[in-house]
Amino acid sequence: MELDRPVFIGGTGRSGTSIMAKLLHSHPEFCLPGHENKLIVERAGLKDLVQQLGGRYDLVRNHTAIHEFVNRALRVRRFGFRDIDLNARVGEIGTLQNLTFPEAFEIVQRENPQARGSIHAVGQYFGLAHYDACCTDFVNRLTAHRAPEGIVNAEGLLKPFFVAKTFTRTEMLDECRRFLDRLYAGPLKGSDASRWVDDTPQNFLHFDFLHELYPRMKFIHMIRDPRDVVSSLTKQVWFPSDGALALSICAAMLRTYRELKPTVPADSLLEVRLEDLVNHRDETLERVAAFLGTGNSFDADVVSPGSAHIGRGDKDFDAAVPDDTRRELEDWMQLHGYA
Repeated sequence: MELDRPVFIGGTGRSGTSIMAKLLHSHPEFCLPGHENKLIVERAGLKDLVQQLGGRYDLVRNHTAIHEFVNRALRVRRFGFRDIDLNARVGEIGTLQNLTFPEAFEIVQRENPQARGSIHAVGQYFGLAHYDACCTDFVNRLTAHRAPEGIVNAEGLLKPFFVAKTFTRTEMLDECRRFLDRLYAGPLKGSDASRWVDDTPQNFLHFDFLHELYPRMKFIHMIRDPRDVVSSLTKQVWFPSDGALALSICAAMLRTYRELKPTVPADSLLEVRLEDLVNHRDETLERVAAFLGTGNSFDADVVSPGSAHIGRGDKDFDAAVPDDTRRELEDWMQLHGYA
């Protein structure tokens, strides 16, 4: 196993990250246990833990960082709600109304706003017993003392209360790497693969951290025409149905990416247009294989032109899009051949 050579995939969202991940998983060298590991770069994940615990020691802030990670790990442990009756309701609504799981889940979640659940299942991807053991060991290694009864301070009762050990940033990176190595070793042992893959879209906003965590990692940025991205984003249950807002957010994310790009070695990063993956498949697969240092043993049939919805967006920008955002996106489109 080459646990120190993962492949991270990222993009604005709705840009082809899942397609690329499935493609890599079809290769005998790579393993994708499940889509989007929510414990790495997203809120309350490893990046936030490194930022807080690897810096100035702050008792309550450190507790909060660990507590939020624990809650995050529990929330994404399995699909659906902890309440089995609510899960039955999700299934019932999905069947009766012919809805996808996220769509049915949204209805039940809105009916029961206090219920805890998730449309992702990181734990089930890895196997619940293995996932629980890895998370428990990781939290124990971060904690000097745990007070089940909690403490009372200006914020009220904090229960349970985690007292973190002291770490340098390098030590925290080592702990996070140890956690991920153990977590991904499980599915790798059960396959012929030697390297693991994560396709969390937000990876492309934090690939400097990912390179710091795994200096030998490879990062694939999936790029898509921003107009197609927005058309797809605004149709998702987890995004506002506002095209102008979506374009502004898209521009902000791409701005961040362009600022981060020079901070990692050029040979760690590959930009792939979804349109090229669909319309120039063989040539693009050769590029991907060469970048990853492997043979082109991908299952090309994973790439389905129909499911990519190339050209689904409007040809012109919404009139409500601010001029500066419009110019920024047009510059990006010119750079990547979308003009």
